[in-house]
Amino acid sequence: MKEEIAKKVRDWLVEEGIYKDKIADENADFHFLAEVPPNSRQFIDVIFPKNREDMLVIASGIKLSDDHYRSVMSLGDAKREELLWEIRFKILFLETGFQILPNARDPQLFQFTREIYFDGLNKNLFMDAIRQVHKCKLFIIWMMQRSFGGHEGSDLIMYR
Repeated sequence: MKEEIAKKVRDWLVEEGIYKDKIADENADFHFLAEVPPNSRQFIDVIFPKNREDMLVIASGIKLSDDHYRSVMSLGDAKREELLWEIRFKILFLETGFQILPNARDPQLFQFTREIYFDGLNKNLFMDAIRQVHKCKLFIIWMMQRSFGGHEGSDLIMYR
């Protein structure tokens, strides 16, 4: 069953023009890389974990550029807390899970995941999940740009 679903998911990625590659992953039965939007060098992973027979995980993250990280960390404690609480509150009610790594006091990486169980999987749900993970990354980019500007020559790093 997992093989059939993986083939269907890969076909959907190809149909939408976002399939990039199949990744060797010892923790996954299947691991595909999608580029969203196409030719953007922004990647999203579609993972079929070995320890789960009933779901796939859509995951991606964004690492702050050195300039944006320094800008965040240079804020006073109260201002930094305010910014990070605003980010957390705005993404809390999305269906996408998130983590701030290593922690909210030292925000270097924002990671987003969306789990889809096979019994509810269809192309519409799958593509919505891909779009939602992508939107979460855009949200972080735009929050950093709004708060600190574009930092000429140092964009946020797309992490996968």
